[in-house]
Amino acid sequence: MISERAADTLAQVAAARAQLGDPSDPRHTAALAVVEAHLALLPAHGAETAETERLAREAAEVAEREKLPVVACQAWQLLALLARERGFDDADACLERMLAVAEEHSLPVWRVEALLRLGANAFLRSGDARRIREARDAARDLGALALAQHAEGLLAMDAVQRADFPAAQEIIDRCLEPSARMRNLGGHRYLLLVAATLAAHQGRRRQMERELLRFDQADESTSFLMPVLLGLCRAFCALLEENRTQALAELAAAAAWEDQHPNMFYLSGRYGLGPLLAVVGGTADRAAYAAALAAPAAALAWNRQFLVLTDAVLLGREGRGREAAGLVDRARQEFRGFPTGRHLGLRLVAEAALADGWGEPVAWLRTAEEYFHQAGVRSVAGACRSLIRQAGVPVAQRRTGRELIPEGLRSVGVTPREFDVFALLVERLGNQDVAQRLSISPRTVEKHIASLLHKTGSANRAELCRLARALCGD
Repeated sequence: MISERAADTLAQVAAARAQLGDPSDPRHTAALAVVEAHLALLPAHGAETAETERLAREAAEVAEREKLPVVACQAWQLLALLARERGFDDADACLERMLAVAEEHSLPVWRVEALLRLGANAFLRSGDARRIREARDAARDLGALALAQHAEGLLAMDAVQRADFPAAQEIIDRCLEPSARMRNLGGHRYLLLVAATLAAHQGRRRQMERELLRFDQADESTSFLMPVLLGLCRAFCALLEENRTQALAELAAAAAWEDQHPNMFYLSGRYGLGPLLAVVGGTADRAAYAAALAAPAAALAWNRQFLVLTDAVLLGREGRGREAAGLVDRARQEFRGFPTGRHLGLRLVAEAALADGWGEPVAWLRTAEEYFHQAGVRSVAGACRSLIRQAGVPVAQRRTGRELIPEGLRSVGVTPREFDVFALLVERLGNQDVAQRLSISPRTVEKHIASLLHKTGSANRAELCRLARALCGD
């Protein structure tokens, strides 16, 4: 609630201090110190993290000494967030202390809060969400609905990263409206961001933009979730559109935001996807990779999959192709739980392997092409086919996918490739942009457009775009 009504909180803190009978009484000042430490973290306040941590640590020590267990739990919870900058072991140590205080003083809600945050850290590091599910079940048993919704949001984001899109959608459908009705604003906004990320990881930009508009309307402050929004959501969607320029711009915006604000979330791409793109593009070297690898965020499973591939690209460029190929094989096995991220990584690393002459890039591209074709992500599938051709290997044009074409278009003879072009007209893209998305020439796009105009009886391109929006709009 502090971040949702910061101005009101500041006024209330000032009023509370004015009412203190003895401002030096630690029982009075400890709780206020925790609130002030939270306020100092807000983007608009720009306080130093070290000062925020000092306030929180003093509050924790005073609260434990003065037998104020709730205040102690609040302080340790905040310290756990701050400790992530040093590593997740330090963060977990703070949460274990929070858990011990909650259990010692029979504070069941705070116990579940500690379990949930320990579970979230475990998930980030390993990709295993079992402890989050356990914390969610404990919150339900306790009747702590806001905590249960928080856990559901984390589980939905886990499902997005695992490409279990139906499971993510089920959680969103079940929890979004109740979270709004309960005025659980933090949980509600996070679910909206998950909904946008769900669309992004399927390459559905229009749906993503609609969900992000709802997120913006629900978020009256500069959100701590901004780096996740820019990196895990917007940048990832751009990559599934084969728009690397936009993806790099989104990642740069996320990094710029992080440079100006304390950041407690590490899925922005700065420590995983960003380094891989920079190394593949030739704008970063091993020193940049080493800097990313040294950050605590490199321990997160989602980031680690891209860093392993970054190392592979660098090794291949250094003439150590066998070692590089071994790392690609390791990534394919170790990160099977993240199929979309893993196959996107294969598509990127294969591009570098083709250029530098190592590994089995054609085999990797075939694997990625099959995955993205089945997922309906036409741009990446097309890019994989184009790269295979560039390697001098013939690749048959896919003729499957007719079941994806609406019956009205099938009946007039629209082909799967024409439908690929037609579907992109939803966004009113020009021929150059359509060609880039599908890895074909603008002249080929022009021919497909002419054929679509004839087959659908559309008078002009604008009418064809309106038909595309009617039939294919997400």
